[in-house]
Amino acid sequence: MNMTACLQRLTPVHWTATAGLTALLLAAAGIAFDITDRGVRMQVQNQTQSLAALPHDPLHAVSLDKVRRTGVVPPVFAARITTDLDMLDLGAKKQAFLKIALPLVARENARIRAERRHAAGPAKDVPEYIWEKYNVTPGDVATLRRRVDVIPASMVLAQAALESGWGTSRFARDANNLFGVRTYNPDTPGLEPEKANGFKIVKYADLSEGVGHYMLNLNTHPAYLDFRQARLEMRGQGRDPDARHLATRLTQYSEIPKTYGNLIHQIIDAEKLEDFDGVRLVNKS
Repeated sequence: MNMTACLQRLTPVHWTATAGLTALLLAAAGIAFDITDRGVRMQVQNQTQSLAALPHDPLHAVSLDKVRRTGVVPPVFAARITTDLDMLDLGAKKQAFLKIALPLVARENARIRAERRHAAGPAKDVPEYIWEKYNVTPGDVATLRRRVDVIPASMVLAQAALESGWGTSRFARDANNLFGVRTYNPDTPGLEPEKANGFKIVKYADLSEGVGHYMLNLNTHPAYLDFRQARLEMRGQGRDPDARHLATRLTQYSEIPKTYGNLIHQIIDAEKLEDFDGVRLVNKS
């Protein structure tokens, strides 16, 4: 079920991870992995080597309980979902989905934090690609700093779960699209929903590209200016971005604006997803 508002344009994603397969990880319950960040992942080699081909635990290297205790997650990145998570019971399905999505969200927020450090300096020192990526006129540091900021993992995970049915939707499996992102551009690769009115669900090369584009969309699209302004005000008060409040600013994301924020809140609360806010990759700032 897709409840996502139309994208007016698609911003090219320049940082897409290169998908690759390893024989070991192919055995992990149908989950295919990319080989980006191989050097970092070597630090958790013992964990990744212990991956078991268990249908109820496709990411054995990620312990959600341990992530909650330590605040860090191993860099084990799923490129796509090829197993049918609907075959699992509800609890196992949710656990598997969070293990797939959480490292991807942590990696994207790490990239944003690195870009934010650039944006905090003088305009002349900001790399050109950042101005271009965030669609900001060079020199307009106020707009840039409002746009270059992390998105709470709990909100991202809750939206991904809601929009993809915990990773079971056709668009999650066949298009690597966990967020129901649409396009009206006929030249953009995508899948047609059963009841499409001239739009498609964007098809991404891998899950990482999909997560990155969703987060960039929230950080740049005019529809989410209110979301970004609320986040900026939190920063001005010395607070980290609050997922529960920011979720109420997503009215234009959904076709059910009056209840969408409440649905996000319910998932965050039921799954204790705020435990994952601020989670970092192993040995990443």
